[in-house]
Formats: sequence, C-alpha cells, structure tokens
Amino acid sequence: MAEVTLSVGGRAYKLACRDGEEDDLRAAGGLLESRVASLMEAHGAVAEPRLLLMAALLVSGELLERKSNEARLTPFAAQPASGEGPDRAAPDHAGPDRAAYEALAARAEALARRLEEAAAAS
Repeated sequence: MAEVTLSVGGRAYKLACRDGEEDDLRAAGGLLESRVASLMEAHGAVAEPRLLLMAALLVSGELLERKSNEARLTPFAAQPASGEGPDRAAPDHAGPDRAAYEALAARAEALARRLEEAAAAS
C-alpha cells in the first residue's frame, strides 16, 4: 500500500492508495486543488466542508458536461441494427437542463449548511 500526501486548500492530507496508483491520485488531487484555489480566490474565506463540496460539484459538473458532449458527438452509436439507416433521427442527448443544475446547487448548499452547523456544534 502506497501513501501520497496531497495539499488541498492549504492543508495536507495523507492518503493511502494501491501501489502504482500514486500518479493518478496526485493528478486527481491537483485537479481538486486547482478548483479549490479558484473558489478561494473568488469567494474568500469559506468553511472547509463547503469549500470541498463546491469544488467537488464543479469537477462533477465538468464530468457530466463532458459525458453529455461525447454523447452528442456520437448520436448513432446506440442505434439498433434493425436495418434503419443513418437518415434516422438522432436520439435526444440534451442532458440536464438549467433547472436541474439549479436544483442540484440548492441541495448542495443545504448539505453544506448542515455540515457547517454540525461542525459548529461539535
């Protein structure tokens, strides 16, 4: 078992990983750190749980957007072999709309508030 120390938001985190996964873990940590740094720059002092949640949501949103874009670039990949040709209408891969993202953001904010309240109570 290997150990990697990541710095995120000015704090060091020592994490264990399987041998050979160190570079992947460092890359993931670097991506998270870049989002945390941009959030800290934009919003100033934010409670750590909220900061990490916001950064994770940014990375998750980017992943969802990438998946949605990939699906739109390959509209006929899921086409059944029923003899229908490429003139068939492309499936709808519009992905989540703005309302879905706003609902997700509202849920994330509520969760962050609960985490901050729990941290303050302890």
